[in-house]
Amino acid sequence: MILTLTMVGLGIVLTYWYLKLHFGVFERYGIPGPKPVFLLGNIIEIMKKGQLQAISDWRKTYGIAFGYFEGFTPVLSVSDPAVVREVLVKDFANFQARKPFPLAPRKSLGLFLENGHQWRRSRSILSPAFSTSKLRKMTGVMEEQIDKLLHKLGNQQRDGAFFDIYSQFQSLTLDVIGRCAFGLHTNAQLDVTDAFLNNIQTLFRNMTTTFILPVVMLFPFVQYFIFAIKNVILAIGMNPVSWLRRQLIEVIRIRRAIGNDDSVTDLMQQMLFHSNKHQQMTDREIVAQSLTFLLAGYETTSAVLAFHCHVLAQNPAAQMRLRKEITQLGEEKINYHSVQNLPYLDMVFDEVCRLYPTASLIVTRQAAAARTIGDLHIPAGMNVQVDVWGLHHDNQFWNQPEKFIPERFSQENKSQIHPYTFMPFGAGPRNCIGSRFAMLETKIAIARIIKNYELKSSNISQDGLALLCRGAIVPKDGVYVKLTRARNSKDG
Repeated sequence: MILTLTMVGLGIVLTYWYLKLHFGVFERYGIPGPKPVFLLGNIIEIMKKGQLQAISDWRKTYGIAFGYFEGFTPVLSVSDPAVVREVLVKDFANFQARKPFPLAPRKSLGLFLENGHQWRRSRSILSPAFSTSKLRKMTGVMEEQIDKLLHKLGNQQRDGAFFDIYSQFQSLTLDVIGRCAFGLHTNAQLDVTDAFLNNIQTLFRNMTTTFILPVVMLFPFVQYFIFAIKNVILAIGMNPVSWLRRQLIEVIRIRRAIGNDDSVTDLMQQMLFHSNKHQQMTDREIVAQSLTFLLAGYETTSAVLAFHCHVLAQNPAAQMRLRKEITQLGEEKINYHSVQNLPYLDMVFDEVCRLYPTASLIVTRQAAAARTIGDLHIPAGMNVQVDVWGLHHDNQFWNQPEKFIPERFSQENKSQIHPYTFMPFGAGPRNCIGSRFAMLETKIAIARIIKNYELKSSNISQDGLALLCRGAIVPKDGVYVKLTRARNSKDG
């Protein structure tokens, strides 16, 4: 009995000593930051304010490098361009891995969370799917789906009421990525009961409402039990991920049965019939990669489109200037080629992405070995988060950073932008593989909308836009606008 009590007591002492050591890591290396609560870290403030707001507040208090605890997990937030360059580019070999994400098993999110040889292999297989020639061929599909969007917006314009345009974009981007990447015949724009749309919306809604997330942040080892339970749920089909996987497995089966068709150039074709047989992916890998692109293509691009409409509706002079540039194309159709000749649209796109970097919280890396960059020591195993939002809104690098000023990105001003202060798609070898696809889809859609309609801002969005962080940063309550027909508009 005495021996048992002694062992229990020793266990408690050792556990306390380990936790004290763990939660004191930033203090030992002289890195400032909010004081963690024992066992809880900084989870209370994160859950109360939201991660984006908490990080923004901490940056104001502690500066461009500070440490905080995402529950049990230590995270070093950096927004020093010199450190960012070292982590993302110069010393990429040491910072190749991403920070682990709660409730995101590596085998389920493909390229996004893969590391080492597996990441390099996947990246080399997938990159050709986003080449210039492939993007040109995808433009026809984008235009066809944007035609449907314009038709729906025409109905909204005739109604004359304010409506949530963000939800319209969610349907658009799902139809575009589904067709362009996988040949999926989703019908989200015309059918509000579309099964793909409903399951994806349920998945993202669950991400923001589940009580499991803070539990896993506090006790990371719990995720293994969660995954075990989740696999049981998946097996009996009670999870939207289960449904999406089954649909993708069926697509793989059908495409394999059809065989290699050189006239098909989508992402699924690239994964199924790679020219090097030794590099071909397994069905499990294809499903994981497909889920990543399907969810990312839906979520991030729809948010970027919504942010464009929010900003342009509140800046009528910029909207008018953009419409004038677009109408100068005359009768030329707005497509892959013509959209390249709209310099002010390029400026607007970059400025909207500066104001609202949707990927602000997911540009992360993990140090394989310890490094010292300037006065900052990064111990081995440390999770590094690049504070993209902080960089994009820092008045040291941007004049009036909270204001919408597209001219910052004019040809004459672009060269003056400090390197590694503008990173809407990340930077370095792990930058967003689908960035050109997203830019093309966004620019064609916005150009056609602005050519045909004037966007009016509603009272709901006049006092700023509430944001929601669920991996990507998205409008929390939608983006409400009203449309009026642009003078002499003629769709192109």
